[in-house]
Amino acid sequence: MESIKTLPDILSRKQAAKLLGICLTTLDRLDIPRIRIRHRVLFKRDVLNKWIDSQTEKGKKGKD
Repeated sequence: MESIKTLPDILSRKQAAKLLGICLTTLDRLDIPRIRIRHRVLFKRDVLNKWIDSQTEKGKKGKD
């Protein structure tokens, strides 16, 4: 099994799900930009990282 650090720039569904720590079904339901080539669905690693950043909530003042 490859480590997350050695993943290529273009990821399969399985690799993308591993990077995000979710199952394939959840990945399919998320609104993440993807590449479709015939029957294959691929994800760009940098797009996934940007999506993760956009989903990160910033702490609110006065709350821990």
